[in-house]
Amino acid sequence: MRKARAERKTKEVEVSVSIDLDGGDYEVGTGIPFFNHMLETFAKHAGIGLKLKARGDIEVDEHHTIEDVAIALGEAIKTALGDKKGIARFGDAILPMDDAVAMCGVDVSGRGYFNFEGSVGDVKGMKAENFVHFFDTLCRNAGINVYLQLKGMNAHHTMEAAFKAFAKAFSEAIEIRGEDVRSTKGVL
Repeated sequence: MRKARAERKTKEVEVSVSIDLDGGDYEVGTGIPFFNHMLETFAKHAGIGLKLKARGDIEVDEHHTIEDVAIALGEAIKTALGDKKGIARFGDAILPMDDAVAMCGVDVSGRGYFNFEGSVGDVKGMKAENFVHFFDTLCRNAGINVYLQLKGMNAHHTMEAAFKAFAKAFSEAIEIRGEDVRSTKGVL
């Protein structure tokens, strides 16, 4: 039972997340349609159950909502992974989408780090800077290391390819493949 809940409430945003790493339905509502689409894409292609609701000051900017969703989602992932016993730990994916391609490597190491190469443009409701900030914040709060490289012309395609590649690599990394911890240190 790799399930967890996380909530975050500030003066700017209120977020509630429930996650099931072993599957289930997904339902996402952030007030930012494109961001909803990306989170649904992540849940679908990672094969996880995700219930996520966020209400934020998007009339000011989408930054607060995207950041706080990343914090809460990262905390839920970290909790659901527990001691990480038996997980594959590593995952990777190369994923094309029309003109775009994303390459992603994931290490569920306990050390949160995001390395990004490439460029992406703004999409209605999600600025490029907030796309990068989402992944960086998610990685730090989940304790996962992600390398993401993007190429493409269409901002929608590059962002969607990135979320799909991350989903596939994440799914592979969290797959149960035994009972030991995949580290010479004995812990992750």
